[in-house]
Amino acid sequence: MECFIIESAGKNMSQYFELKEKTEHGTERDPVWYVEFDMKKTGPRTCPFYVDRHWHPECEILYVEKGTLELEHNLNTILLHEGDIVLIDPEDLHEITGCSDDTIHHAILFDPKMLSTNNKDAFQLDIIDPFLSHELGFTTIISPDLLAYSLISELVEELIRIMKKHDKYWIYEAKVLLFRLMLASYEMKLFVKKNVDLSEEQRLGIDRYKMIQTYIEEHYRQEIHLEELAELIDCSENYVGRLFKRISHDSPIHYLIQFRIEKACELLKNTTMPVLDIALAVGFTNVSYFIRPFKEFKHTTPLKYRKSF
Repeated sequence: MECFIIESAGKNMSQYFELKEKTEHGTERDPVWYVEFDMKKTGPRTCPFYVDRHWHPECEILYVEKGTLELEHNLNTILLHEGDIVLIDPEDLHEITGCSDDTIHHAILFDPKMLSTNNKDAFQLDIIDPFLSHELGFTTIISPDLLAYSLISELVEELIRIMKKHDKYWIYEAKVLLFRLMLASYEMKLFVKKNVDLSEEQRLGIDRYKMIQTYIEEHYRQEIHLEELAELIDCSENYVGRLFKRISHDSPIHYLIQFRIEKACELLKNTTMPVLDIALAVGFTNVSYFIRPFKEFKHTTPLKYRKSF
């Protein structure tokens, strides 16, 4: 298990969460990940915290301990207040913006497959199987005024306590609590049929967007053109541009460049490869074209970035 406490001073927190999130959340042995975000009064007052639109294969539990967050979930915007709990299903697109500079919130991510067994008992058939097949999903927000809140908040707060403590048996206790969370959600009718609030067009758009994004991340070392992305989803180039802009607020090519820069940062930090070799390794054709966007995204040069570690 990884446990982080992060003090944020600005909007550049997307290094932790990118569109299909690259961060590893836990391990096969310990498939649970926890982070606490504590916003200090050092960033812009209008937006001290920002997690760009992303998705990941794990479930996510968000708990707002203090302050206000704006959550965009599957293209719908929700304002979260102190005490609110959000349960986000695997592969759901979401984006988070801090609306107050004193916000504290917690995130727990877990692989739902950790709760599955080979036994076809009632718990597996009624709860786990429909959830893993995306037939059922969580109700997005659980506010303090809901009947289910007392029980769910008790379980979430106990999860946070256990993961902060991180003793020898934390994963056993966490797994038991997650079983109880799934059962409580089922008993309190917090599960809903998946994506009933999305139109067919929205669902199709999100699926196509994920296909494009995955393709870019798997082929970023190669030349990628808008034409081949359009062929990938059997749509026009104009549609690809509009779709990507609507969901990610960016163009596919700009996202490709940014992804290459993030990969270059990993190599600058973790290897002694020359800058030219790194530029070529992540898909840039020459070092000057690499340095310009690097400075745009990171506000420094590759060599200065390397020396900062």
